[in-house]
Amino acid sequence: MAITGPATQITSSTNAQFKIWKSLTTSKGIKENNLFFLMGEKLVNEFLENPVEGFKAEYIIHDAKIPQKTSIRKTFLSKDLFKELDVLGTKTPMLILSFKDFEAQNFKNSPQGLELICPLGDPRNLGALARTALGFGVQEMILTKESTHPFLPHAIKASAGAALKMKFSKSTLAINEIPLSSADYALALHGENLIKTKWPKDLRLWVGEEGPGLNLDHAQKKLMKFINIPTNDVESLNAMVSTSLAIWEWKKQN
Repeated sequence: MAITGPATQITSSTNAQFKIWKSLTTSKGIKENNLFFLMGEKLVNEFLENPVEGFKAEYIIHDAKIPQKTSIRKTFLSKDLFKELDVLGTKTPMLILSFKDFEAQNFKNSPQGLELICPLGDPRNLGALARTALGFGVQEMILTKESTHPFLPHAIKASAGAALKMKFSKSTLAINEIPLSSADYALALHGENLIKTKWPKDLRLWVGEEGPGLNLDHAQKKLMKFINIPTNDVESLNAMVSTSLAIWEWKKQN
């Protein structure tokens, strides 16, 4: 559909607005501006038809066409500038959404339902986990100091849009600084067999990063309940696969 209504044009990378948008390809830029990109024709069209509560579309950015008539502020970019922002290579109009910052997590409070502590630095892993978490009824995902931002383009893509509907909270603490509650669980190469584990309704499941795992201190290890997933000819499973299995076992029992 051809562009309808007035549209601002940006043709220089020195433009102040463009610099802000360019920063949204990083976690730092998203946190500083409380703005992020929604990319991909399907997700953009779905949001325009049914906006997700808690988010507001501020701009629609394009270099040729827009998906439908809309009152959202339109900005036309030169093809080169559009390509700089289109980090997913969608070649379709993008939305810039504003959001309210995540609430700070208070670890003195007991968990409510299943909460995931997620020190994940890879946006694809965080996005994929958000998709599983939303689908299986996880109450909340807690982002630590190490965490990447769940609204980075690659995270939202990996979540298939689930990141917009998942509840997130944040902490300035690193993973080895977080106090434990009475119900903290983590997957490890040792521990109780996953199938034999009796999962409480309310708990925090600590998610390890692929490769490094969980960098816990000695005191945390003493209090943590470790769960093991037995495997045949491999030492361990992919971290996201392991976490998904654990979430599913919790869901079956609760």
